[in-house]
Amino acid sequence: MNLIIKMRNLFFAVFVLLLSCDDEIILREESATQQHPATTKGYAALSLDEPVVLGYFPSWSESWTTTGQGSKLRDLPEHITHVFLAFAKPNLTYQKGSYSLSGTGIQTPYDGQTLKETVSILKEKGTKVILSVGGETYWGSNDAYNINYQQIKDLVDDMGFEGIDWDFEPSGSFQTIGDPVNVQRFIDFFNNSRAIMPKGQYLLACAPAGAGALGGLNNDDPASPYAYSKRNSVTGESDANLYNSTSPNQAISLFGFASTGHMIPVIQAVGDKIDLIAYQGYNTGAASNRKIMYDSYKYYADQYGFSIAAGTHYPDEPWGPYYTYTYENVADLSGHIAGTNSNDGIMIWQLLLGNGSSSAYGYLYVASQVLAGVPASQAVANAENYPESPYNGGDGGDDGGTGSGCDAAQWNSSTAYSGGQEAVYENKLYRAKWWTQGDIPSSNTGDGKPWEYVSDCSGDGGGNDDQSPSVSITSPSNNAGFTVGESILITANASDTDGNITNVEFYQNGVKIGEDASSPYEYTWSGASEGDYSLTAVATDNSGNSTTSTTVSITITSSGGGTGSCSGVPAWEPYPTVYNQGDRVVYNGILYEAQTGPLWVEPGSGEHWWKTISTCN
Repeated sequence: MNLIIKMRNLFFAVFVLLLSCDDEIILREESATQQHPATTKGYAALSLDEPVVLGYFPSWSESWTTTGQGSKLRDLPEHITHVFLAFAKPNLTYQKGSYSLSGTGIQTPYDGQTLKETVSILKEKGTKVILSVGGETYWGSNDAYNINYQQIKDLVDDMGFEGIDWDFEPSGSFQTIGDPVNVQRFIDFFNNSRAIMPKGQYLLACAPAGAGALGGLNNDDPASPYAYSKRNSVTGESDANLYNSTSPNQAISLFGFASTGHMIPVIQAVGDKIDLIAYQGYNTGAASNRKIMYDSYKYYADQYGFSIAAGTHYPDEPWGPYYTYTYENVADLSGHIAGTNSNDGIMIWQLLLGNGSSSAYGYLYVASQVLAGVPASQAVANAENYPESPYNGGDGGDDGGTGSGCDAAQWNSSTAYSGGQEAVYENKLYRAKWWTQGDIPSSNTGDGKPWEYVSDCSGDGGGNDDQSPSVSITSPSNNAGFTVGESILITANASDTDGNITNVEFYQNGVKIGEDASSPYEYTWSGASEGDYSLTAVATDNSGNSTTSTTVSITITSSGGGTGSCSGVPAWEPYPTVYNQGDRVVYNGILYEAQTGPLWVEPGSGEHWWKTISTCN
């Protein structure tokens, strides 16, 4: 075995499941005895006991593969401890048990069953895969914030991911990430995902701006040694280049970005819910002291218990470049981190970059060696001598793969099938009833349709339908607000693993208001009066089994908002004033009530944050 693996075995005995904010998840989890359903291969959800060596893997760059074959992702070298698989849509749609990636934003050239197998193969190597949500592309519309957290969790469970990384770049950049509305969104991401992904069972990570924990003009922490008021003494520089980030400087320009300090209020609100912060320590201009970014996050990590992965970039950085990461400065940064006696580490964008003489793998191999105690000069000399770890077959010991009873080839949309021919789709065996091409088997079974379900690929026949269907409301979002007279479109996803959905019924406060017998399942509710409502959907399959969805709460207010006395209610105040659920304030002559907390976003930004109560007399 290579030197790094020997050292790892010598110094670190326990592996942990991680989930990250953005670039990776390295965690410092409290001991737990239970894992989420997809991680049943004997990996305990304990504290992270080895330094994080993390890389982003773009799903669109993966190569096609199938059971028993290697791929770019499956062949990752073993010195990489964590992978952020980029990217899923924040507003993804996914039906539990379907293994369909079509609504997720993940762009692998194969289906979900194969991705599950790939994740399992990497887990057998000791490499944990975390689903990265968002990225530069997927935050470009308001619809991106219609997030169904349950469907994200279902996808994580089905694929076997360790957790999620919130890669939050509003409108594709960090320019407005420090605005109150985006600070509040970041807080909500962690509050809502942690509510259904318990700490110790799932890793929650994020990949914020590198300057996010330094004190900024708009987001600051006077108690921090890296407060905005201390910028000159910390850097040893004047303000000459505070807003001139492209001119050479040590670190003063890091205090002048719009994104500077954006993570301070987030950490103060939900730092205990975060496992890993893999900050983006690149595209930060000409500042040469990159250690200060790590140190500023470490100040909060010591208080809240999360781990850190310092973000690097295989050259060249897209902006400029005004700074270039090399083997030498990656080794220096890794040595600085190793000196903190933590399990923090290094992240890189992205794993597949290289130029023939150097590679992102080599950069991370340098980091992994230095973090394990190898002298920097030796690590740099061995940068590209990392042991390769190609996948040599098997299905990773997972339940993925095709299983017994499924010797037919995977269904292919371009293949024409004649009556009697069989194909495997999403780990189920189907038989064509007549000639067909391009008709997805799972949605084309039943009377008048070309496919018939034969069996699960476990070899079980299709005669028994004893599994209840699954159903979830996809719109409206939880805590959405509407006005009297507005039509409300309610939509739901429903599926059945061993049969067919025959009907979906829609209810408000337990009273049936409509139904739909065919996909897409939806109902438009009109004429609702003012009040608070709980919406549910009930799916029924062809054997009569039924399932009720998780409740979605909505509020309907009068179009004029009503009028009333606001006497004695305080006026809303901006940050650092923080509000909690149930607090009432007056803002611009309107009475609002907080629907969540901690909250500091401006009233009127959304009914799911501040519910409109009435217009003040």
